[in-house]
Order: sequence, then C-alpha cells, then structure tokens
Amino acid sequence: MKTILSTITITLMAAATASAAFNAAEFPPLNAVPPTNTPQVQEWLKAINLADVPVFPIHTGNPPACPAIATIPADQCWRSCQSCRGDDIVTCPTPGVWGLTFDDGPTTFTPQLLTTLKENKVKATFFVMGTNVVQNPTILKQEFDEGHHLASHTWSHHPLTTLTNEQIVAELKWTEKAVFDITGMQMKYVRPPYGDIDNRVRAIVKKLGYIIVDWTSDVFDSKDFSLNATPTEANLAAAVTAFTASMTAYGANPGAKGIITLEHDLYQVTVDFAKRLLPVAASAKLKIQAIDDCLGDKLPYQNSKASVNNGTTGGNGTSTGKPSDNKSSAASSIGTKVVMTVSLAVIAAALSAF
Repeated sequence: MKTILSTITITLMAAATASAAFNAAEFPPLNAVPPTNTPQVQEWLKAINLADVPVFPIHTGNPPACPAIATIPADQCWRSCQSCRGDDIVTCPTPGVWGLTFDDGPTTFTPQLLTTLKENKVKATFFVMGTNVVQNPTILKQEFDEGHHLASHTWSHHPLTTLTNEQIVAELKWTEKAVFDITGMQMKYVRPPYGDIDNRVRAIVKKLGYIIVDWTSDVFDSKDFSLNATPTEANLAAAVTAFTASMTAYGANPGAKGIITLEHDLYQVTVDFAKRLLPVAASAKLKIQAIDDCLGDKLPYQNSKASVNNGTTGGNGTSTGKPSDNKSSAASSIGTKVVMTVSLAVIAAALSAF
C-alpha cells in the first residue's frame, strides 16, 4: 500500500514540475544571441570555471570565413577550417546502423515527420534550437513523449567559434532550460550549428556536461536545407536519388562503422525529403537508431537515473530517460490534470484491493 501511494505521489510531483515550469516570457529574444549580463546568465556563469578554457581567436562570419591555414594554431582543432574533429562523435560503433538525426526544429512541419517515424517504428535524435522550442513547446513535448531523443542545437544557431565564452554558455543554457521546463530532462548531447567547433568551444561545452555529435562526413550531409530555395519536385527527387546512392554504397560495405546523417525538420520540403528517404534503410539493410541508442547510452540525459518503480521514474521523481511508445515517463505526461485523473483511478483501485 505504501509503495503504491509513494509511486503515485512521485508521479504527481514530476508531472506538476514539468508541466507548470515552462513560461515563454522568461526567455531571451528569439533568433538572437542571448545577452550575458542578465541575472540568470550570471548565475550560470558563477557555477562554472572558465579560467582554464583555451584561448583562440574569436572568428567572424555566419558561417565563419577561414583565414590562411598557416595562421591557424595546430592545436586549435577547428572543424570548419582544419577538418579537425577531436573526440567529437561522428559514427555509431556498430556496423549497419544508421544514426538518424534532425536539426533546427521543432517547427510546425515536425508533426508530419513524427507521424512518418511512428508509422515506420523508428526513433531519431532531434537537435533542437531553443528559439524554436519556446515557440513550439507542445511539439517538443510530442517528440519526447513519442520516445525520440532530444539534444541541443543552441539557442540562435549562431556559429559557436564566433561567440565569446560567456555567449556560448548562454546559448546552451537557455536551450537546456527550455527543454527541461517542458520535459523535465536535462539534455546531454549537442551538435554545434554548421558543425563549427574548436578546442575552445569544446572545453566550454564539456564543462556544461555535453557530448558533441557531428555527422559522419559530407557524404552523409543530406544538404536538404538547400532545397527550400527551389522546392520543386525535380530538385527533391534528384536530392533523394543522390543521397540514396550514398546510403546504398555504405550499405554495401558491411564492415564499416555505423553512420550518422544530417537532416532537418525546418521546412516542408526537408520533411518531404526525410519521408522519402526512410525506405532506403530497408533496401540498404540498415538499422535506424537515435544517437543514444546507437551509442548504447542507457542514460541519455544528464539527469537520467537508474530505473526504479517499473522503469518510469527515479526515486526522486526524475524521469529515467526517454519514454518508449505509449509509455511516457512521469515528467513527460500531458499536464498535471490528466495525470491526476489517472492517478485517482489508480488510488481507487489500490484501495479496493485492501
């Protein structure tokens, strides 16, 4: 009896926290680098030590322009201009695995993609922008509730090597807060906009508890983003054909590590592209997985806990990771009122058993 009531209490508390905490008015201006002189950002900055972060030039451009290679310090490991990836994750360790990722959402086009993913019984990682999370909280919650993996793509999609240390912290933490306030989960993975990162940025990102994920190579960058300029059927079909060829060639090499692809859920045409591309997995004999699954990470968020209480919530009411289909964690339930209604029914059933 005590165990049942304790579980119900935890469920109510977690649901109330996740659903009641989000307030769009608390967040900085959309589509702009957040200011660093606000009390909230200053509080975040006090919690980390930036004194030992490597010092490299702060660049300009969106994306940044590359100077002469000879002028770039060898130990900068700048992905954009030195093709250096450091210890960034660029593959899935198991051959035949397709790490499916989407950047820049959530948008009003994302639900179409979610329907297709559900129909195909596959999960993906969504690298979300804080600006779009704040504008589309219900869609963000749907992604999480349907078992997809949420990761950061920063607040404003500004190249991180062009920002100060403090601005990088603000970009990541505001996005983190938005997702946490909606789902109760603290993201653990990040993809820098444009893949733009160097050892200065890496040091800051890691201090905030993040793991960096890129895509395997330019061959597996779908370049679907460019389709929006001229979203004709001919261009869409050509892009699908070209990317299918890359995927098929990979599938013919069974010994290679799993791949991580780059797609977007930003426009109608990019969602249409993704929907047409999914059948390639079957023809190329690839297994589609979200990034946490392809890495075997059973704790896909910074505040994931070991499973207790039937694997839905940790002993402190924190969700234990992403929910599976129709088995949402308490923190991702649809509002306190719904959970409370279900919980009262559980209480009644429990009491009738005694």
